[in-house]
Amino acid sequence: MNGDSAKQYEKKIKTAEFKCLKLIRKIENLKLKTTFVAKLELPHKVQIPSEFRRYFKYIIGATVVAFLGFILSWIFNQFYTENDCILQLPSSSKSLFRPPEDCSMCINIKNVTRLSDITAEEFEELFAYTTKPVIVTDATRDWRAIEEFSYDFFADFYLNEKKGKRINDCFYFSYKSGLNSLEEVFTMDENRANLSGEPWYVGWSTCYDEETRKLRSYYSRPYFLPKTAESDMVDWIFMGGPGQGAHMHVDSVRHISWQAQIRGRKQWELAPPPECIYWCDWITFTVEPGEILVVDTNRWYHKTTVLPGDISITIGAEFD
Repeated sequence: MNGDSAKQYEKKIKTAEFKCLKLIRKIENLKLKTTFVAKLELPHKVQIPSEFRRYFKYIIGATVVAFLGFILSWIFNQFYTENDCILQLPSSSKSLFRPPEDCSMCINIKNVTRLSDITAEEFEELFAYTTKPVIVTDATRDWRAIEEFSYDFFADFYLNEKKGKRINDCFYFSYKSGLNSLEEVFTMDENRANLSGEPWYVGWSTCYDEETRKLRSYYSRPYFLPKTAESDMVDWIFMGGPGQGAHMHVDSVRHISWQAQIRGRKQWELAPPPECIYWCDWITFTVEPGEILVVDTNRWYHKTTVLPGDISITIGAEFD
């Protein structure tokens, strides 16, 4: 066996070991007891080789995990349509049953790439549809949002412009804030709203075309996006105070997204998929006010933390 073949063989062994350990952890989380396994009735003639007996409860657990995955997938397919989600799988379930990644997505990516004054053609050719995380530093210079977006702006936008109508939470994430709706966010007590009370961080999407159009009058399509790229009439807003942010997760959206840091500073941590940890680096960087991050959050696991200082407000959208 030559050197290259040996290295490839070693990588395959490590990958197999990692996947086995990952499966064992998931099975252990089921907390199957030895007494439960002992009660399982097997055909009389079935003999379990002695070397596999101590792993038998893991084999049973793996069968249970696979069965539950099948049931969840069937329910999801029965009740989910593109325009109306009656039942949505938890994000943890989506990551559990996602297909394995090709690790070429992250090999040799050591850090985020910062750039400015790039044409749409150059961006499309070099970055737009790759997995390289990119920060464009000069794409929000003419945005009114930089000066006008604040907690008070959004409170007025959602409470007063709705003229008493209930705020619609199409997609809302409370994270660890304890605030269960946008209405609770914009009616919280003044001390907490000013970040001098209990910390908070939330995220939500726009629900209606009219809502999106009104908000987009304060910011424009990033100049560097490919001219042929299109996006839905859905934008995302993330807002909160220092020390808060999103837990480590992977998204299940349709396209790559851009996220503009309007106010505050946010630290991002990008982690490769579990099957790629031996080949890819964990990347940490800070996005400053006025900068736009472009990253495929469907493939990179990611976590965010608002850094000390101003409230963090981020606007984002997908592009195809």
